[in-house]
Amino acid sequence: MATIKEMALQLGLSPSTVSIVLAGRGNERKITPETQQRVLALAQELSYRPSIAARTLRSGSDGEKSLVVAVFWADDFRAGMMVRFLRGLRQGINSCKRPIRLPLFTYTNGQLCLEQALQSRTECHAAIVCNASANDQEFLEQTELPVPIVLYNRHSEKYATINVDDFDMGAKAAQALADNGCQRVSVLTSEPVYSGMSLRTKGFEEVAARRGMEMAAMCYCENSLPGGFDALISLKPDQLPDGLFCGSDVIALGVLRALWEKHVSIPNDIRIVSIGNSDRDTEEYAIPSLSTVFLPMENMAAECLYMLLRIIEGSEVPPCSRKLPVHYIQRESCGPLKPPT
Repeated sequence: MATIKEMALQLGLSPSTVSIVLAGRGNERKITPETQQRVLALAQELSYRPSIAARTLRSGSDGEKSLVVAVFWADDFRAGMMVRFLRGLRQGINSCKRPIRLPLFTYTNGQLCLEQALQSRTECHAAIVCNASANDQEFLEQTELPVPIVLYNRHSEKYATINVDDFDMGAKAAQALADNGCQRVSVLTSEPVYSGMSLRTKGFEEVAARRGMEMAAMCYCENSLPGGFDALISLKPDQLPDGLFCGSDVIALGVLRALWEKHVSIPNDIRIVSIGNSDRDTEEYAIPSLSTVFLPMENMAAECLYMLLRIIEGSEVPPCSRKLPVHYIQRESCGPLKPPT
């Protein structure tokens, strides 16, 4: 079946114009009758069928008022972050004017291709895919799915995406450590499972080099409290940096315990900045409280939902993307950023 992008190319129109006409909103958006006729004639010629999502969104019948948006979440170490993501989706739903249901499908990282619900029109009207690995994204790029999707915190030349500047997250962590006098720094993180994790490390290393800080060896560990604890407890006193960037706050919490056992003072002997991807209460009530580069997961989740609705309504056409800003939160484990000069 022809796609909206293919029809737009053939007609010499924008994909959004074609989408609006096919959604039955041409008059509302002041598209000329001649243009609407051209689009509808080609749609009939190519036997174009609008998606079930678009039909449902326009429907007024009682049985089809709820829009079903499936959430696909990898059942790996990020399962604990799901609560924040679902909380953001709930906030997004509360601001919408129509009922939306959110079935949750967990999948094994790297095996998204086995999830039949994503490839069926009967399970959902649209989907949000979270935590896709490189193999999962390769599958998505090579597959024509029957429902519109948005990718959470990924980049794509085919699908809509909501993400953050991962390079800037690492850069802000390095800036905070440099601004607070660190001279020898290290990164403690889990093995990268998607490109954004590597970008965070790259951003950290580039700013650290530019600010004249010595980079100690990169350390990898399990993304868990025991992982952070074991990685730090094994270091000898002369191996400790005076600044540490942790790839997640659960790793950082394990580090805090290990440093306490080693009688290392924070922030006097070592300063710590982590990626803030867990609940803020976890970071604020740690001893000492954790300084983080905050990942705005709730806002990202809501934006995934809003973008899906715009795609279904025809006001936005994939590939489209929105990048949300990140910011540094000062707490006890590291001091403030210096104002730009």
